[in-house]
Amino acid sequence: MYLGKMTTAQAGEAFKHDPIVVIPVGSTEQHGAQSALGTDYLVPAYLADQIAGMDGVIVAPTVPYGVCPYHLSFAGSINIGYEGLYLVLHGIMDSLMEQGVKRFVVLNGHGGNTPSIDRAALEVYHKGGVCASIDWWSLVAELDDRFKGGHGDLLETSAVMAIAPEAVHLELGQPVNAQSPTDELKAAYIQAVNFKGGTVRLVRDTKEIAPSGWFGPFDPKESTAELGQAALDLAAGYIRDFMGEMKKICLQNK
Repeated sequence: MYLGKMTTAQAGEAFKHDPIVVIPVGSTEQHGAQSALGTDYLVPAYLADQIAGMDGVIVAPTVPYGVCPYHLSFAGSINIGYEGLYLVLHGIMDSLMEQGVKRFVVLNGHGGNTPSIDRAALEVYHKGGVCASIDWWSLVAELDDRFKGGHGDLLETSAVMAIAPEAVHLELGQPVNAQSPTDELKAAYIQAVNFKGGTVRLVRDTKEIAPSGWFGPFDPKESTAELGQAALDLAAGYIRDFMGEMKKICLQNK
């Protein structure tokens, strides 16, 4: 079921049966020259579609904006900040809790969103509910080594190719061209460097360390829709199983 396609009468009736409300959340931000600005919300929205037919599951409208101040040097990126995303999620879940909903799953497509999601989720808990969050890219990397990736590299680009092939342009892709701050501080990720075998967070604008926009172990020029679909299928199956188990969590009034 989709909340946006229900009438208020239908929603009110559905809320009486202790549903799980799924909230796809992402970001509108650059993913290299080759992949769509909407990558981070297209994937969670797709995964939500795969579980929308489950009994007792209601999919809320997708939140397409998130936390990405470090990508603002790239055209099209939109940042609503930690407080902005928190307020959106707080508003969604607080409104629905007042109407009887107590179970939520946030399908997250962007790592920068995590602090805001966690803050809103803890509030749900303190009000007697439960809110889980699933980072799809981390999930599939844990389940299958084929799907380890970074930002805008092989995994994300392949996933978008499977969902919306018209939104990927491999011919526009550029070499990673990673920039290390010093000879001993090697670029490890957009916000991190390696130094003497350890990883240190070094927060800078993405342009400073990954001028091509993407960063990861695998070049997106090798992306395929087949690889992307395999990762999406793995994530969807896991999420479906998790949703079934989440319904068993006993909730108490706090």
